[in-house]
Amino acid sequence: MGSDIFLSYSRSDHQLAERFVEAAAARGISVWFDVQIEGGENWREKIVEALGSAEALVILFSERSNKSTQLIKELALADSLRKRVVPVLISDCEPRGAYLYELASLNWINIYPNPETRLAGLVDTLIAQLDLRRPEPAVASVITATPAPSSPEALPPTAVPPAAALSPARRQDESWFPLGRRDLYFIVPILLGAFLIALLSTDNKHGGLGASAIASFVYMLIIAARNARLNRSVLSGKSFASYIAVVVIGTSPVLVTEATLNDGLLAFFGLVIISLFVAVIANLVQVALRKAFQQSLFRRHVFDAPG
Repeated sequence: MGSDIFLSYSRSDHQLAERFVEAAAARGISVWFDVQIEGGENWREKIVEALGSAEALVILFSERSNKSTQLIKELALADSLRKRVVPVLISDCEPRGAYLYELASLNWINIYPNPETRLAGLVDTLIAQLDLRRPEPAVASVITATPAPSSPEALPPTAVPPAAALSPARRQDESWFPLGRRDLYFIVPILLGAFLIALLSTDNKHGGLGASAIASFVYMLIIAARNARLNRSVLSGKSFASYIAVVVIGTSPVLVTEATLNDGLLAFFGLVIISLFVAVIANLVQVALRKAFQQSLFRRHVFDAPG
């Protein structure tokens, strides 16, 4: 039988990790951590086996965790196994780099300051979040078990529904396609105007080209901000697909109205080149905004555990 929690922590936070394991055991919650790896065992295999059989990965995150290469491997493994991930803030710090992108949109449990005195509250919050309800052991019979909440609203103030603590693999469930209902309110009038200009203009065959280019430019910046908010890398397939879709949108007036003109293809490919150039700018905007969005998201997702 697997453990309830796979515990990840920095080696320098070992004492706090041991005290957390003791606090969890007092509530009947089993925790696996690397101390249980015996000498001579293949520690990589043990970690894969332990995380595979655990209900969730809990991270005691401190400033030192930002420099941990092992933690990022465990996060990747948890993602591939679709395990729940619950980061716990134990010092006055913020995740950086890969950890910011992986963990910002998860709900964090904050037990800083004085994390040593708030471990019992942390265990209670984890029981509610992860639905880890066990019979109280004899040694802890004096503790009154918390009734199981019947709805998300009945959870303790610092707890969140279990689904909110899932791994990064399930966070990005919004459609990649850039045309949302609200987008139509500004993109459709611009494109209709481009069509009309291109169809009705007698002295400027490419009258719709400028409007299409402006629509592509503005819309790509909107898509860049959206991709950054959704924590998408500029190298991801969803980012690439969204920008290609905007290129198609921007070139459609020329493609439809000027395809029969001698220089219609030239105008079409010219707009493609312009759109691709704008896409490069949008990618730079996405890179810049992504970190800012994730820092803000992280700060909004930190909840204090009772202590």
